[in-house]
Amino acid sequence: MASNHHTIKAVLYPNLLKNNEGTYKAQTIAYQTLGIKDICNSLTNKTGVGVDSDTLEYHAKLFLEEMGELLTDGFTINTGYFTASAKIKGSFNNKNDKFEAERHGVTFKFTQGSVMRKKAVETQAEILHIASVNYGIQHVQDNHSGSENDLLTPSNALKIKGVNLKLIGTHPDVGVYFINEATGTRIKVATEDVVINQNSRLLILIPPLEAGSYRLEHITQYAGKGTPLLQPRSSMFACSLRIK
Repeated sequence: MASNHHTIKAVLYPNLLKNNEGTYKAQTIAYQTLGIKDICNSLTNKTGVGVDSDTLEYHAKLFLEEMGELLTDGFTINTGYFTASAKIKGSFNNKNDKFEAERHGVTFKFTQGSVMRKKAVETQAEILHIASVNYGIQHVQDNHSGSENDLLTPSNALKIKGVNLKLIGTHPDVGVYFINEATGTRIKVATEDVVINQNSRLLILIPPLEAGSYRLEHITQYAGKGTPLLQPRSSMFACSLRIK
């Protein structure tokens, strides 16, 4: 019987968690981020679909807009592919306390549904190679949304983990950059916005970036110990990061 498995590609990075020295974690290789139009084009390019891309995109947006309205009215959504619901952030001082925008907020939480759980079982990973263990970014997390290796929240904190990350050196290129994938524009994180600067982790404030997809670049003269490198060393994070 023919296999129905899908395969994603990944590389291995050292496991930075305590008591896991010598082990590795897999990280999927990021391809281009796809929007609604891209997905519609992908489907309508297949034989026998019978609907044009613009029509499909129109109805997909109608569905998503209505779903958004229902979520803001307090409904829980279950599409089979994902479930979604509204969550309230912040604490309340007493049982009579009221919601205040300055102290509280509403977010929308999306979790994997039954259809995608089945697809996950049918998906395998091809490990291509072990990434450099000497330096580089291995994992990022948006502090505001909790999103890992994906979404960014402008003007909020970003946690960066990796190896030999410390920003050291007098070369003007030393720093962290967000590179707009559409325009190639490089936006450097201001020195004062690097809150934590350590070997295995950085904490930075994300610049007020516009919506789009970005690559994260890290440049330093840090050599791990001893004398700094004569020339700065650059590494690019494997995943494409998004701002909605």
